[in-house]
Amino acid sequence: MNETTIQKNEEGRLSFLQRLCYGFTDAGGNFAFSMVSSYLTVFYTDVVGLTPAVISIIMLVARVWDAINDPMMGVIADKTRSKWGRYRPYLLFGAPVLGILTVLAFTKPGFGGVKGAVYCGITYILSGMAYTVTGVAGTALANVLSRNNQERMVLITFRSVVSQVATLITGAATMPLILHFGEGNASSAKGYFCTVVIFAILGTICYWIAFFGTKEVVEPAEGAKAVPITDSLKLAFGDPSVRKLLLGYLIYMCGVFGRIGVMVYFFLYVVENPLWLSVAATVMTAAMAVPVLAVPFLTRRFEKKTLMTALLILGAIGGGILFMGGRLMSLPLILVGTAMFHGCGALVGTVSYGLVAEIVDDMEVRTGNRADAIVLSVTSFSVKLGNAIAGSLGVVLLGVAGYVANATQDAATKTGMNMVINLLPAALFLIAIIPFSMIKMNHAKAAENQAILMSRHTGSTGADE
Repeated sequence: MNETTIQKNEEGRLSFLQRLCYGFTDAGGNFAFSMVSSYLTVFYTDVVGLTPAVISIIMLVARVWDAINDPMMGVIADKTRSKWGRYRPYLLFGAPVLGILTVLAFTKPGFGGVKGAVYCGITYILSGMAYTVTGVAGTALANVLSRNNQERMVLITFRSVVSQVATLITGAATMPLILHFGEGNASSAKGYFCTVVIFAILGTICYWIAFFGTKEVVEPAEGAKAVPITDSLKLAFGDPSVRKLLLGYLIYMCGVFGRIGVMVYFFLYVVENPLWLSVAATVMTAAMAVPVLAVPFLTRRFEKKTLMTALLILGAIGGGILFMGGRLMSLPLILVGTAMFHGCGALVGTVSYGLVAEIVDDMEVRTGNRADAIVLSVTSFSVKLGNAIAGSLGVVLLGVAGYVANATQDAATKTGMNMVINLLPAALFLIAIIPFSMIKMNHAKAAENQAILMSRHTGSTGADE
């Protein structure tokens, strides 16, 4: 590949097919992630029979470790060199491993007690590590398919839209599939196992589509020095914008996962209608997917921080509406609140990925080193840590509210569960606005950095050449 072609690939637009294939990266992970984030806790309580205290320990240990190994994976990916590039190999080889480990996580062990808890903890940790491998690589891939910030925003939009299709499938089909394979029993081990096998196969196929349909063209600047692992971590965590992004993500993701992790309990025990979950999940996915199409348009006209602030406020209002829907047993209110909370939440995540790309460019301008995966993995670190905190505390807070597995809850317990599931996440959305608003990156600075890097870049041979 000659220098002129490389420059065209970096500065110009990718084809629709390339964008679409890249979009399958997040879809591949979402088949596993949606099951784990939405159903693993209730699988542990209602199928395996673990107590909330044991689940809390498993979730906390597993997710904290998951958060820690994200930056480690980022460093490894940034240092990888292969004929396929830095990130694509992890999609090819990591996908089937993720599928197998997710199936094992949803397999009821043939023994209980401490052995059963250890089995659950080990399989959950390993599946989380596999998701980290494919997730970090897939997210970083957008930054090396093009150097144009607006094209990256388009790629991120495609990834979000295709991802939500996967979420739509899991949200709409999971409970009906569990009931089908479990012969009407929502707590059937066979129902969970058969369902997750189907999603594991679909997820692997999605990752492989992304691998074969993309090509890395942006390489580190010629002559860039190798950075030790410790220095790579210092480079990321030491950047003020990254730290503020990390804190905002942590709080915001505590809100997102604080609801997703216990959302099933809302339909099983608060409104006592599990089939409403499929309807709400479908609305949730549509609300997360459709508005994302407007992100490239919005980010051209408004500062990303301004958009994120407005979206977090609207999402918090949605959480309040969800609470009222649970109080009044109103499906229309639940659907409106679901659309607002999760739709706005998804848009915040999509917009923020564009902000990450601009921060990476700024770091390269200032330091001469490019570390796409490590910065994205640091962001993912806060996502996973938020998941750890929310996942471990969510089921405990439900227990504090009076929740008892496989039993009818009294009115006071239902109100307490409703507050934990809906009002607490809404409050966290509002708190997250503070650190996000303190990030100094803006359109003018991003454009200046892009121009500097375009003039500095000397070309590379690219992957697969």
